[in-house]
Amino acid sequence: MSLDLTLYNFRVAYQPPPSAKPLDLRGAFSKINRAKKQIAELDAERIKFLGANKYFGVPKFNAETNRTQFVLESVPAIPEDIPLMLGDAAHNLRTALDYLASEAVRSVGLDPKRVYFPICETIEKYKSESDGKTKGMPKGAKDIIDRLCPYGGGNDYLWALHQLDIFDKHHLLLTATMKVGGWSITLDKTARGYGFAFISALKAGDVIGDVEGSHESDKQMSITADIAFGEPEILAGEAIFPMLNTIAKMVEEIVSYFAP
Repeated sequence: MSLDLTLYNFRVAYQPPPSAKPLDLRGAFSKINRAKKQIAELDAERIKFLGANKYFGVPKFNAETNRTQFVLESVPAIPEDIPLMLGDAAHNLRTALDYLASEAVRSVGLDPKRVYFPICETIEKYKSESDGKTKGMPKGAKDIIDRLCPYGGGNDYLWALHQLDIFDKHHLLLTATMKVGGWSITLDKTARGYGFAFISALKAGDVIGDVEGSHESDKQMSITADIAFGEPEILAGEAIFPMLNTIAKMVEEIVSYFAP
């Protein structure tokens, strides 16, 4: 599924009702800053893990097709700390939005109990559920949230964040997987007809590429790898670090719309 960030990228400032108190967004920004630190720590672990492992394809010639396939013999397991850190960062970003929604209601003297930043699967569910999740919120705040289109098919980044948080609450570990980052091949000058495999979930036995003819002795095809989401479906195959960074920037900008 294609993720489009343009829907949230507008400049707007929240205008509270005259009787409202200024929004105290320290909690929301603290959650965002904690998430950003967790993302940086995750990236350091990611780089250390990827740098310690090499991914070479073992050449296996197929006489019937007259092609040499390069096959991965093994793929190292992703350390458990990485999906745990991923889940923690996603939860903090999602919570920052709920803090924002609660503070908007609290600023007008109402109890924010059962108030959430509404994110729904579809626009139809958003229209039917969002008012109940934002009961007591000033109209200006709800109008900004409506413009963000926080539902699947509207702002898919917000929907993806919501899904990440749900998965993290109900699973010990979010699924992470290995994907191809790039290829390297060095064969003799007679080699031709290269082919490369685009794989979003690497496993032992995968063919990372092939080349015409017999090249059993060369052993020169390798790949760089990266860590990708295995779930939720909307994020499957997306590299975790740039995606989390993008979502964090989005959440920070959304909260900034409401800053006094």
